[in-house]
Amino acid sequence: MKKSDCLHCAMRERSIFAGLSGEELCALGMDVVDLELGAGTTIYHEGEDACCAYTLREGAVKLVKSLADGRAQIVRLLHHGDLFGFEGLHRQRHQHTAIALSTVKLCRLDLRELDQLSQRLPVVREAIFRRWQRALEEAESRIVDLGARRAEARLATFLLQWAEAYPQHRSLPFPLTRQDLGEFLGLSTEHVSRIMADFKRRGWLRESRGTLEILMPQALREDSAS
Repeated sequence: MKKSDCLHCAMRERSIFAGLSGEELCALGMDVVDLELGAGTTIYHEGEDACCAYTLREGAVKLVKSLADGRAQIVRLLHHGDLFGFEGLHRQRHQHTAIALSTVKLCRLDLRELDQLSQRLPVVREAIFRRWQRALEEAESRIVDLGARRAEARLATFLLQWAEAYPQHRSLPFPLTRQDLGEFLGLSTEHVSRIMADFKRRGWLRESRGTLEILMPQALREDSAS
C-alpha cells in the first residue's frame, strides 16, 4: 500500500476531487491509499462496518446483494472511474458485498475523514451527491428494463453500455462469467449462454480469454431497440 498522488492521477477528472484546484488537493488533510487486488478478492462484505470508500482506477468490480432465499443479485457492475462504498457516509454498515472481477487498482478513502472534508469543501459533497444520483437513475432504468424488455434486448443493451466504458478499445476487457451476466440481468445462466452463442453465431461479437469484440454494434443496437 502507498499514498495516492491525487494531483497527478489519471482519474482525477472523474473523481470526487475533480472540482478542486492543485492547491486544494495538496491541502486535503486526508490520506488516500493506493491498493492493487487480484481477481476474486472480496473488498468488503455486506453487513460489515463501513469505514472506507473506494475509487476504481483500473479493472472491474461487482456489488452483490444477498437475497432472502439465499441467492445473490448483482446490483451494480463498476468500471474505471466509478465510486463505491460511499453509503457508509450515512449508514454504519455496507449494504452489499464488493468483489473484484479482475485485477483492480483502487484508491481507498477513510469515511470519517471524507465526511469531515465534504463538510469543509461543498464541491466534494456535491460531487458525491451527483454520483449517488447517477447510480440511482441507472438502477431505476435497469429495473424498468428487467420488467419490460426481452432477454435478448437486455443483453444487447448491456453489451453496448459495457463497450461505452472503453471507447478506445476494440478488444474490451470482459471478466464477466455467464452467471455474473445472469445475476445482473435477471436471467438464468443457461439463457445467457444461449443468447451469447446466438450473437456469436450471427457474427455480432467475438470472445477470447476474458476479452470481447463487438463486430456489429449496429445489429446489437437494432436488437436492443426491438
